[in-house]
Amino acid sequence: MGLKGSRSEKVKIIVCDSGPVIHLHEAGILPLLQKIGEVFLPQRVQLEVSSIINLGKDWPEWLQVIHLSRDELKEAKMWTKIGDLHEGEAEAFVLARSLKVDWLLTDDSSARFFASNMGLEVHGSLGIVLWNVVHKYLSRKEGINALRSLRKTSLWLSVNIFKEAERAIEEMGLRNKRLK
Repeated sequence: MGLKGSRSEKVKIIVCDSGPVIHLHEAGILPLLQKIGEVFLPQRVQLEVSSIINLGKDWPEWLQVIHLSRDELKEAKMWTKIGDLHEGEAEAFVLARSLKVDWLLTDDSSARFFASNMGLEVHGSLGIVLWNVVHKYLSRKEGINALRSLRKTSLWLSVNIFKEAERAIEEMGLRNKRLK
């Protein structure tokens, strides 16, 4: 079931909160997530995503839904109380720890802060686009277009962050031209 990343990159194991799935879908670039590795969602996140976007029968099979155990659900409830996390974020956090993932994906700043303080590597929708450019799944132009599509979604990021991301993609393109 493993997907291949770039030749030198191992397949990542990823747990995703609802935000990146929703934002990448709204931008029409959800398949970029699949290029990185195996993607898991707790059932609560699937329910949150399904309440906002209707994927119905088109739910990608590579977005693997995991049902948490009773003990894991108890732990998630605890994190909602003491970690100031929503239920989906808490379940994603518990699943990420359980699976010993490479990345936890969330676009929520407090969830990102919480997860990184607990030792998880955290990325968001913007990072998915940048990763795909770095690993040459997207050209410079495609990466810029993907960023612009992402900017039109419900994802909130400052203008400066988007400009920095565009600048980073431009610089990657220039570096790649010099290496040829």
